Amino acid sequence: MGKSEIMEAVLGGLLGAMNDAVTVIDSEGAVMYWNRVAEETYGITGDDIIGRKIGDFFQRESIMLFQVMESGRAVHQVYHEPRPGVHVMINAAPVTDASGKPIGALSIERDISSYVRLSAEMYHHPEGQPLLPAVFPSALREPLRTVFSLGQPLLLAGEAGVGRTSIAEWLHRSSGRTGRFVMVSCSTVPEGMLEAELFGYQGVEERAGKLDLAAEGTLYLKDIDALAPSMQERLAGMLRVSRYERLGGTASVPLQCRVCGSVGPAADLKERLLPSLRYAFQLYEVPPLRDRKQDLPELCRLFLHRAASQAGLTGPELMPDAMAAVSACDWPGNLTQLRNAMEYAVAAAAAAGTGAVTSAQLPEYARLTTLNELTDPDLPLSVHSGEWERARIAEMLERAGGNKAKAARMLGISRGALYYKMRQYGLE
Repeated sequence: MGKSEIMEAVLGGLLGAMNDAVTVIDSEGAVMYWNRVAEETYGITGDDIIGRKIGDFFQRESIMLFQVMESGRAVHQVYHEPRPGVHVMINAAPVTDASGKPIGALSIERDISSYVRLSAEMYHHPEGQPLLPAVFPSALREPLRTVFSLGQPLLLAGEAGVGRTSIAEWLHRSSGRTGRFVMVSCSTVPEGMLEAELFGYQGVEERAGKLDLAAEGTLYLKDIDALAPSMQERLAGMLRVSRYERLGGTASVPLQCRVCGSVGPAADLKERLLPSLRYAFQLYEVPPLRDRKQDLPELCRLFLHRAASQAGLTGPELMPDAMAAVSACDWPGNLTQLRNAMEYAVAAAAAAGTGAVTSAQLPEYARLTTLNELTDPDLPLSVHSGEWERARIAEMLERAGGNKAKAARMLGISRGALYYKMRQYGLE
């Protein structure tokens, strides 16, 4: 077997082993390759489609692949709903020969239908069910609650915007503590004032510190890695013996509050925090949103409803393409950015007069390109008409509660004609 034959066999094995649907067409649009997942996703066997024009089966996909071939540019993360209830994300690229001449195109389509369905189920809680503390990563809820309830000092590490302060506030509220939640921003209080601010002052005139104000409550030390080494050492000593002395005083004061702190990502913590202070805390890393895709539906619902409630509106629903867009975005600004995006979406949906948020109503950085947007300018009028007819039939079926006889009457066609068109448009 020659080298080219071996490489062809390896490539065939690789494409066949993929968990995504793979299609390869030649320069004339004839299907050259159609893998097992494509068969399962679309219910079309390789024997039925290989050698035939892709446009005979999928007109929009055909147009997109020819656009990719002609432009020589790949497209990524294109959303499409090829038939009701099926949602895919498409990556497509041109195939060229050694001289760079286009000889075909390929597409890789990931079926995200199960994610969209699961997201919709998570988004719609049963009526009356309380919203969970959504800022919590699912895996951390119980461990953090347990550590806090035992009174152990807690240190939350993570990127900006991951919700460390919100987590500390929720732990304080849910613990039933009778005292206050007191926050000290270690990076903003001048170094010379921080000791008195934290421990209080005892002299001719006594002044309470944040530790006194937080008695029977919680002291939250934001950005403790910004503390000078001397302050870190003193704080570590206080946590070790659960006692402290006020500035200018000699009396030992018992620590009467829970202590929670926050730092940046834990990866480089050794360079920013003394070992004595690091080991005085129980350290937990709060993951960024890009690693918490399963929490996004609930977080979106929380932020949408908060923003809508503040505006006196009913919270809009995220449509499947918006769900897919939210999942595809990495959210480098974490919860802060997601909250801002949902506030934007509420305003956009209100301006459009709809009770739903589509991908187009998200901020530009979070939007997905849809296959419809890519192909609409080149789509024949007949296909537009067919899509309108399918949407109309789907709407009448929904309004009729699935009663086909009633839907046929509303459409002004016979029941037999309705059955035929339902099969034609994949609405069965």
